[in-house]
Amino acid sequence: ARLMGAGKCAALEFRGIEYPGFEGRPRVKTWEEFLGAVETQVREAAKGRVMLYGTGIGGLILLALRACDVALEAPIVLQGPVLWGLETRRFPLLMRSVFGRTLVKLALRFPPVQWRFAGKYFVRRPPRDIRRAFFRGYAECSAFGDLFRWLGPPLLRSLEESFRAKPARLERISVWWGGKDRVVTTEELRRTESALGVKWPLKEFAGWGHYPMIDAPEEWVTELAGGAILASWQP
Repeated sequence: ARLMGAGKCAALEFRGIEYPGFEGRPRVKTWEEFLGAVETQVREAAKGRVMLYGTGIGGLILLALRACDVALEAPIVLQGPVLWGLETRRFPLLMRSVFGRTLVKLALRFPPVQWRFAGKYFVRRPPRDIRRAFFRGYAECSAFGDLFRWLGPPLLRSLEESFRAKPARLERISVWWGGKDRVVTTEELRRTESALGVKWPLKEFAGWGHYPMIDAPEEWVTELAGGAILASWQP
């Protein structure tokens, strides 16, 4: 939300969840510590009339919280979420190795790589200041590699078991997807629904990519501004 300058927009209030190891915050050693820190914030944010919104890897983090019975009553929107495709897609497999994580993080520091990334994964290249802030976020994220180590097949099996034991944990969840999303496709959703035995409502936006909050912030806010409070935003 900081990238688009969002604070309060009409009836919509943005409340960001601060992940450990992001934006210069101290890194934690384990997934349990990471999730615990996020859980504390979400429990506080989810008091009252709220909607939880998770994009990318934030979608899986919200599902992990639901598996722990956190914010069961709050509706969740997963936008372009990174989910069960973590098990089979090539990029997550690469990122589970020390070599892969080091290579990717170094590559994202080079302007030619940043330029190519922005041209491929944004609907339109963001202005220079936004682009610099975006890639600075990767450079300063000490938890970048940790998430790919933690969020793999063992966690997915654990979540499957949790949701089988209590299917109600998967209720009040809907999915948004951009028709121009080149980071993850709806195949990610199909794999996830098959693994969990669920079918979530899907709303597709033909002109959106993976980052509508940057590509088309006004349209994105309009879609969200139904009077709910946005309790979680993470690219």
